[in-house]
Amino acid sequence: MSERYHAHENNNEQQFNSLEVKQHNERLKELHERSAEKAAKNTSQEKERARHEIEEAASTNTEKVSRHTEAAPPSAPVTKADKTHSFNTVMHHARQNMSKPERVFSKVIHIPLVEKTSEALSKTVARPSGILGATTAAFLGLLSLYGVAKFAGFELSGSEMPLLLASGFIIGLFVEWAFKSVRAILSSKRH
Repeated sequence: MSERYHAHENNNEQQFNSLEVKQHNERLKELHERSAEKAAKNTSQEKERARHEIEEAASTNTEKVSRHTEAAPPSAPVTKADKTHSFNTVMHHARQNMSKPERVFSKVIHIPLVEKTSEALSKTVARPSGILGATTAAFLGLLSLYGVAKFAGFELSGSEMPLLLASGFIIGLFVEWAFKSVRAILSSKRH
């Protein structure tokens, strides 16, 4: 008898649960329908009021963020050790994508003494304009001198090449200086 009673009781609970679920679903359906009707009835004034509230909240948040960033304490100064560590890290990652000969060359040219010497030379003696002027003068000068010497029947002494290189280098530096001067003058007149 007790087994039948429990089976009957379980069956009633399942029916009761399914009845509750149906009622709950109907209530949700009605709630959604009312919400949809209410949303459709929203006037443009309500939409404008909501937009205004959103803009106010956004500006308030922007002010809070700007105040927070302004009030942030200054960061610690970057030390030479920090810079060295950062440079070494970047170079390590860059060298991972290089072939073995490229890695060796990179290590050699980034030795501090070699790097500082290269930078000093690039600012003084090894100017690109000077080198371009020297090579252009040497090529065109030697070509023309050789042609004249061949036509006239005399020999070159051997000092032509160093003289043409030196004069071309000086002319190249002068052209660079003149170009930068003219550009600076023209840009100062525009402003």
